[in-house]
Amino acid sequence: MSVTDAEKYIIADVMSKVLIGVTSDSTTSDAARIMTENGVSSLLVKDAGRVVGIVTDRDFTHEVASGKNLKDLKIGDLMTAKIVSVDPTISLQEAVETIRKHNIRHLLVKSESSDYLGMVSVKELLSALLEEIREQNIRLKGKVDELEKFYKIAVNRELVMVKLKKRVYELEKKLSIESDLADLLTK
Repeated sequence: MSVTDAEKYIIADVMSKVLIGVTSDSTTSDAARIMTENGVSSLLVKDAGRVVGIVTDRDFTHEVASGKNLKDLKIGDLMTAKIVSVDPTISLQEAVETIRKHNIRHLLVKSESSDYLGMVSVKELLSALLEEIREQNIRLKGKVDELEKFYKIAVNRELVMVKLKKRVYELEKKLSIESDLADLLTK
C-alpha cells in the first residue's frame, strides 16, 4: 500500500466504538471473564468516571510469565497507566507508526475535548490494511488487463506496419525492375 492510499483512510473508520471498562480494584478473574465474554483483548480502567489506564491480555501474560499469582492481584497492579491515544482523524499509516513507536497493540482514540471515542487494535488495523490491499490488487489487475489490451493492439499495429513496409518494398522493387526493363526497351 502506498502512503497516499493508506492516508486516505482515517482511524475513526476502523476503530471499535464500544469501550468496555473495569475499575482498578477489580479482580483479575473478573477482568478476564469480562474480556472473554465480550471477545475483546483489552479493557479501559476507570476510577470515579476517569480513565486511569488500560489492561490487555498482554499484561496478563507478562504477569504470569514473571511468576506472579494473578489471584493475588487487582487490575490496578496489572494495568498500564501510560495511555497512548490519537486523534480520530489520523491516517491508518500514522496509527501504525504510533503503535510501532510505542510497542503497543491497542491504541485509544480521543477527541479534542478529551473524550475517549474508541479503540483500535493491531488486529483491526491489519484487517483494514489487508482489505485496502485487496481493493488495490483488484484495481491493479484491471489496469494490467487494460495495458495488456493496449499492448496487443500496439503489437498488431506493428505487425501491420511491418507487412505494409514489406509490401511497399516489394512494389518498389517491382517498379524498379519494370523501370529498368522500360529503359532497356527504349534504348
